[in-house]
Amino acid sequence: MGSVRGPGGTEPRRGGAGGWGGALAAWRSASVPARVAGLLLAAEALVLLALGVLQVLRGLGNGIDDVARAETGGVLAIIGGLGVAVLAVGVLGRAASLRSPTLVVQILCLPVAWGLLQAGVYAYGVPLLAVPIVIIIALLAAGGFGPAADEADDAKGQVARGDGAEGGGAGPATRRSRRT
Repeated sequence: MGSVRGPGGTEPRRGGAGGWGGALAAWRSASVPARVAGLLLAAEALVLLALGVLQVLRGLGNGIDDVARAETGGVLAIIGGLGVAVLAVGVLGRAASLRSPTLVVQILCLPVAWGLLQAGVYAYGVPLLAVPIVIIIALLAAGGFGPAADEADDAKGQVARGDGAEGGGAGPATRRSRRT
């Protein structure tokens, strides 16, 4: 049990704050809709990672016409899977900076799903349509567009103390003098 030097001084280090421990702590503190969204995002990440690895392995075989395209697609799927995994942990941890990218990724899945459905590929199109819709609804139910609870508390505390926005505690007099 060491200590970490933070902006406010020395704070005790919490066990399991990173990696799996941080993900488990976020899971325990998340609301039910956030858990649903996080679980579905984690499933999306695993599917993307698996498909990426499969594509890279297929690119190593003899039956591929364009090896570079297969390898590039596989690497991009792996990178996308890692990105969606980060979004899953962020949704569980109510990270405000990850809400918009999560919604954008899910909205971008919808036209792809629609195209698959129009082509008659229902085995891929239906899950690719249903899962993003459930994630978007779960994010909305979890308060996906409002500030996270700790951010709202911080903002209320700054207003009550009379602190400025980011200025490191600069009061109203300092802000007025900067404008002139």
